[in-house]
Amino acid sequence: MAKVLTRPSTSRRAQRVTTVRRSPPPAQAESRVAEAVAVARYVADMTAQLEAMALTAHLDLLAYFLAMAKGESEALARAQFHEESAAERTLRA
Repeated sequence: MAKVLTRPSTSRRAQRVTTVRRSPPPAQAESRVAEAVAVARYVADMTAQLEAMALTAHLDLLAYFLAMAKGESEALARAQFHEESAAERTLRA
């Protein structure tokens, strides 16, 4: 969670000075990556089913966009999975 530090101002509004971001604990970060992979895989599965429905109904442009969404979610799932695997290897070393 980001904290926003403010300082008193002569105007009625406080002015934003800086934002401090802290990285989450390793376990929490791993959990977020695992959740992102699961969501990306779910989206890929759902868009594949919707694409098949669109093709059956001869909605070619819609099927094309759904195929693009499926490909993007599969790529994200692979990238996140490899990122998670790399992080696990780093923690073990």
